[in-house]
Amino acid sequence: MASRQNKQAESLAALSAEDRARLERLAALAHSTLEDVWVAVQRYGFDDMEESAQAWVEAEEDIAAGRTVSHEEVMAQAMQIVSQNGQRKRKAG
Repeated sequence: MASRQNKQAESLAALSAEDRARLERLAALAHSTLEDVWVAVQRYGFDDMEESAQAWVEAEEDIAAGRTVSHEEVMAQAMQIVSQNGQRKRKAG
C-alpha cells in the first residue's frame, strides 16, 4: 500500500507547472484535495475531469437559482410515461 502511495506522490511531484496549476483548479472546484483529484485525473484524464467539474458548477448554479424539478414531479412524469407505454402495448397486442 505504501508503494502505491509513493508512486502517487512521485507522479504528483513530477507534474509540469501547467498541469499542477490545472490540478489545483480542479481540486478547488471539487472542494477536494490535490491527491484525491490526481487519482481521478489519472483514471479519467484532465479533459473529462474538467468537463465534470464544470457540469457540477453549472448544476449547483441551477439549484441555487431554483431551476430544478422536484423528485415528486419527476416520479409523476415517469409513472405517466410507464402507464402510457403499457396502454400502447396492450392495445397493439
